Parts: sequence; C-alpha cells; structure tokens
Amino acid sequence: MAATDLKANIRTLPSLKDNYYNMKKTGLLFIIGCLAAMVSSAQFYYKDIISNKQLLSDMTAYKQNKVKTINIKSFEDDGTASEGFTCQKKFSKDYSKVTLFTNAAISGASLQTATFNDNGLLAKTYDSSEISITTNLYRYDFMDRIHSILSSIRSQDDDFTNEIREEHIYQYNETGQAEKMIRVKNFTDSTTILFALDENDNVGIEKDTKNGTKFYYYYDAKRRITDIVQENDFKKGLQPDYIFEYNNSAGLLSQMTTTEEGGNYYYIWKYSYENGLRVKEKCFNKEKRLMGTIEYEYK
Repeated sequence: MAATDLKANIRTLPSLKDNYYNMKKTGLLFIIGCLAAMVSSAQFYYKDIISNKQLLSDMTAYKQNKVKTINIKSFEDDGTASEGFTCQKKFSKDYSKVTLFTNAAISGASLQTATFNDNGLLAKTYDSSEISITTNLYRYDFMDRIHSILSSIRSQDDDFTNEIREEHIYQYNETGQAEKMIRVKNFTDSTTILFALDENDNVGIEKDTKNGTKFYYYYDAKRRITDIVQENDFKKGLQPDYIFEYNNSAGLLSQMTTTEEGGNYYYIWKYSYENGLRVKEKCFNKEKRLMGTIEYEYK
C-alpha cells in the first residue's frame, strides 16, 4: 500500500483499467503493493508509515473474515467489464504470504508477493512484470517500528540493465514518533527528511532538507489522516495532494481525493464495504463523471 505514486501516475484517464493498473502498485487502493514505489519522492511518512499501518489493519480484517481468495473485477464507465483484465489475490493458510496476479491488455502480466514476519509485520514485497522487478525489504526496531526500508528496481531491455536502489532509515523521538528519516539513493546520495509534531503529538510537517519541499499532515479528532498538503519553493500557496473522508459509524475510509501533478485536476474514489471488507470502488473525475468501478469478490 505503496504505495507510492497515486498523483504522479494520474496524468490521463482514458479508461479505468489504465488508471487502475498504474495506481495499484503504489497507493492506498491495492494494499499488498502499497509501498512498492519507494524510490519515488515525497510524502514519505504517508507511504512508509501510514500505509504500512493500513496494510496491517486490512490483513487483520482478512483474517477475521477467513478470506483466502479475492477476485478483483474492473468495469468501464458504461458498466461493461474491462477487456482483457484479470486480477486475483491469494493468501497462504497462515496469512504469512500474499500473492497478487494481474493481467491487463494494455500492460501485460504482473505478479506481486508480500511476506510477513512472525510478528505479522510486512517483511518483503516483490513485484515482477515484463519490464522490471521491484523489491522492498522492511526492518523493524524492538518496538516494531519501521527502522529501514531497502528498495530496488531492476529493469532490463535488449541493450542494458539498470538498477536503482534506495534506503529509508528512520529515527524516533522519546515519545515514539518519527523525527527524522535518512534517504540514501544508490549508496551515495543522502538526504535528510525532518518531521515535526503538531499540538496532538501527530507528525504534522515533513520537510525535505535538500529541495525545501514541505508536506503538511492534518488529522481528525480520532487521529485519522484527513489531508496531505504540499508546499515547495517552486509553487505559490499550498496544494492538497490527498483528501480522506471516513464513515463515522464504522470508521472506514469512505472517500479519497487525489490530485494530479500540478494540482489542476483531481479524481475522487468512493468506497463501499460489507462486514468491514471493501466490496466496491467508484472513480469520478473533476466533473463528477463516473470513470469506472472496481469490485471485490471474497472467498
């Protein structure tokens, strides 16, 4: 849950299957791969920490409902099934491993796996497609907080092989909140990401000390993330990247708004649930036109 990222991948939306395939590897929509794009920039606290917690929450719901298989179906704006789209998630007997197979007509087949350690924490994700292999390794401290995430993306074509490696190393304050992250790219290029707390001891500001970009995190009374807003030296004013809304009765995420790069367009995802499990997602554009639907079938 990746994740990682949503707004960077949403530039055009000719059909839902295009958008879904681009978004599933990094974002909040497909939690198994929510942290797959660690080498991209921005919103590290959200992608590394918050999305990881959401992943564990979803895994708990799957276990409680004894889910072994999830079939994911994609539908276009007119209700017809997305042509050539197949997607299925499977869980091992002890829920220590999850596999996700996706095949889309526009982008080919992809296989993702996620493995969990003895404490039920995410230990590794592996994502392979025809063009690249992405691996993420997670290490935790004695309090089960993320200590480091080591990511690599390896791509190959007829002429050469390219590999990008990146590590995120977290440090925490006396109250257990993240206060600093060292981002190391290809073993040599290091950047310090600083975190500042708000009045309720939540991480409220994330600052990249190299380029000056800041992200502001806002929460509701239940300490659930509601907004992630960006500020940097090259743009005037603040720009919302994510807006989250929740079902007050069940506390589940009911809507997510994602803004594309530049802030000139956005998409709205609305979620429906049964027994605490997400069963449907509908995507709308800025003009409130339905772009498509994703449905989940649990077995």
